[in-house]
This record gives sequence, C-alpha cells and structure tokens, in this order.
Amino acid sequence: MKPIERINLYLQFKSISPHSFEKRIGLSNGYFSKQLRNLGSVGSDILIKIDEYYTELNILWVLNGQGQMISPIDVYQSMGQAMQVDEYIIKYETENKKMKNLESDLEKLQVVIKDKDKIISLYEVIANNKTGLVQENLDHQQTSFGT
Repeated sequence: MKPIERINLYLQFKSISPHSFEKRIGLSNGYFSKQLRNLGSVGSDILIKIDEYYTELNILWVLNGQGQMISPIDVYQSMGQAMQVDEYIIKYETENKKMKNLESDLEKLQVVIKDKDKIISLYEVIANNKTGLVQENLDHQQTSFGT
C-alpha cells in the first residue's frame, strides 16, 4: 500500500472529505483525488503539511505502514481526555444529587415557614379577640355603673 492510499484510509476513518483535506493543507482542488486515482507519490512538502495539520496521524505509518494509524501519544491523550470527561460526569452527577437534596430541603423549610406563619396569625386573632373581649367587658362595666 502506498502513502497516498494510507492517507485516504485516514480520511475515511475520520470522515474527512478529500476537498476539506485539500483545502486545509493548501492543495489545489482535485489534486488529492487525482493522485489517489493514479496511485501517485506524495511529496515531502505535502507530508510536512499533513503532519502539521493532522497531528494525531502517525506520519511514519503514512510513509511505511508500520505502527498505528493514530500516534500512540494521541491515543494516550484521548484516553486522558476520556478519563477527564468521566470525572466531570461523576462530579456533575454528585453535584446534581446535592442540588436536588437542597431543593427538597428548601421545599420542606418553606412548608414549615408557612405553618409557622399560620400559627402566628392564629395567635394574633386570639390575642385581638381577647383584647376585644376585655375592652367589651370594660365598656359593659362602665355602662353598667353609669346607669
């Protein structure tokens, strides 16, 4: 397999269109497809651009087919990123549970506050009624003595 074919495998693997590839590394429109069709060679200047723009692509694999298509360093970086994502997911789920517990506690506290407000209102009504009764009694006593 020639380097041009390995590049094509990488583009298929990453779902990159030949046009996008050509545009990204500064090739003329249709150049890559023509080279692939004719199984042409890839110049060093193009390989340098590929290495610059597609850093995860193992350039030694492109040249001689040995090793992995994706650079081992990038595999480890991808694994590290996946681990970070997993850590963030766990942290999110934990924080989300805490938030739900806090929301539940808040709802309970709001019910308690409403109940206390009702009790206070009842006490105020009772206190006003007692004050009103005492005032009525005083008024009644005064009128009784006055007559």
